Amino acid sequence: MSLSTDAPALTEPECTTVSNPRRTTLAGGIAGTALGTALDDLAARLDGGIVRPADQDWDAARAAWQLGVDQHPVAVVLAASEADVARTLRLATRLGVRVAPQSSGHGAVALGPLEGAILLRTSALSTVSVDAVARTATVGAGATWGDVADAAAPHGLAGLAGSSRTVGVVGYCLGGGLGWLGRLHGLGAGSILSARVALPGGAVVIASASEHADLWWALRGGGGAGVVTELTLRLVEVPDLTAGTLWWPRARAAEVLKAWARLIPVLPREITTVARVLTFPDIEELPPHLRGAQMVLVQAAVVGSAALADRLLAPLRGLEPVMDDIAPVSPDALGHLAMDPPDPSAGAAEGVVLATFGEAAVDAWLEALDGPACAGVVAADLRQLGGALSPESGHDAALTGLAGAVAAVAVAPVTPVADAAAAAQAVAAALAALAPWASAHQYANFVEQPADEETLVGTAHDRLDTIRLSYDPDGTVLRRHGG
Repeated sequence: MSLSTDAPALTEPECTTVSNPRRTTLAGGIAGTALGTALDDLAARLDGGIVRPADQDWDAARAAWQLGVDQHPVAVVLAASEADVARTLRLATRLGVRVAPQSSGHGAVALGPLEGAILLRTSALSTVSVDAVARTATVGAGATWGDVADAAAPHGLAGLAGSSRTVGVVGYCLGGGLGWLGRLHGLGAGSILSARVALPGGAVVIASASEHADLWWALRGGGGAGVVTELTLRLVEVPDLTAGTLWWPRARAAEVLKAWARLIPVLPREITTVARVLTFPDIEELPPHLRGAQMVLVQAAVVGSAALADRLLAPLRGLEPVMDDIAPVSPDALGHLAMDPPDPSAGAAEGVVLATFGEAAVDAWLEALDGPACAGVVAADLRQLGGALSPESGHDAALTGLAGAVAAVAVAPVTPVADAAAAAQAVAAALAALAPWASAHQYANFVEQPADEETLVGTAHDRLDTIRLSYDPDGTVLRRHGG
């Protein structure tokens, strides 16, 4: 067993942990002078720094990726080392204060406003080391998938990343990790080979199949316990990759989505597809033909040749898309395929896993999107599941897969016309139309609202609770979803 109390290295990000209902005491109950003195002492010991409400850079330090989230912690620790994480946890344990780890700030909606908690920002800890022979990447808690892609691509390797280069690796993996290569290789959580974890009190342990195996199990899709400071991940070879998008006018959405729904059950696991209904903003940064355009798309990533992609996508190409940019690409191109915004923005998003998906669901989805209640929704995605994402294809982990056909996600921006409440209502209305087909279990990284943990990890819930009681009995580290 490896154990240290002030070791050098890195922390845990954003949106993938699960809340511990045992911890309800907030720092508001601590005398202000005592807390201020303790934070002064911590600041003197940190390699990084502390930002407090009176400081000029307070708003920047506490900002989430989703700009509509108004986080109000008692302080923000800007960790510059694993030792900073351990020091912060020691102080929090002594004072009975919660700690909210966060790197990129994605998924902060579900964490809530953070009153009484210390926000532990780890974005500076972004080191990535690739071992091309072992096909592994060791990443710090602040690393994003863009960092990993840039380091792995020159070796012909890729991580099991999601759709966005800006998402933090640790948070994504701890919540499951659903990406373009998942139907062939499984959830990102399954690629975790080992982790360094700082525990309440400041000790740092290594969790792997041979050390603290229970904690390693919990980290793989269940959020784990403590604060992850470093992950070692399995990378995969991608010798041939073909990816891109088929485009049609929005008026053909019913025809295209029904053809896609008929096709996805027979596709092999080498291909992952996403069907999207998009409204592009009318901004100068976009090409003229996309400014303000309403389109329906099918995006595909095929681990294989262009000839294989041609064969698999022939039924959709027979619908004569107005644009077709599917072509051989390098693995790092997958981080751009979804066209996710590269900068923080304000908006609402929510997701649901569908147990089944067919023509009736397409009709309900489009009817809702065309209605006035969903007027603010600009992106409505349907992400293909199955293959190695199925639970029966899983591994020894808290989350072994997602039981269902499709994961649906709706996004609505906050604008001068639609405020945050209106955006959230538009998203809720879109997903409500899919309720007849919804699974009993949902995917943590797509769920923004509070959710019972059992809906996220199923029967693993009780074992997870037992493990957390062992490693974090007081619930010091703030988890994402309530139990």
